[in-house]
Amino acid sequence: MRPLIISLVQSINGSFAQDGWSTGVSTDTDFRHFLALRRRASALVIDRPTALNRQLPVINAPGKALEHTPVHVLTESDPAPLAAQLSELGVDYRATRFTPESVAEVIASLDTRADTSAGEELIVCESGPHLGFRLLESYPGAELQLSVSPRYIHTATSHFCQLRTEIELRLIEARAEDDQVFLRYRRA
Repeated sequence: MRPLIISLVQSINGSFAQDGWSTGVSTDTDFRHFLALRRRASALVIDRPTALNRQLPVINAPGKALEHTPVHVLTESDPAPLAAQLSELGVDYRATRFTPESVAEVIASLDTRADTSAGEELIVCESGPHLGFRLLESYPGAELQLSVSPRYIHTATSHFCQLRTEIELRLIEARAEDDQVFLRYRRA
């Protein structure tokens, strides 16, 4: 079974995006980790909203580090209309239908880059929490790499709340007990 890593980032208070972008909750350290993981990928898996986001730079555009890395858009709906939309956008992403019951077969059938630097076929999922949940639920051995950024963020697009704030925090302690990680922070 191919290794599958689901990469998610969130703020300390659970925001997955700020102004529609996961980079809004990310830090420089998280971004360096993300780039290293992406460079190891022999294929990327994304969801429909990520693929159709016109503000997102093309993931595998010519001249980019991932120019030869196949990008697969997993969808639970008919992939034909999505493929047409992707073609209109001029992106070389492959739309693939999956169901929770078929996800292992779909992952096994994905095209990958032939020249993997680590010698291992690694599929990396870069999407929102919905696809991440589906893959964790249905793909045996899927691994979640969750980065928790030391930022407390409330914006109009990150929460259903009128409070607007962004507070940088500093990690003062991290400990694990059983499968729970406890993080202690103070204002930076």
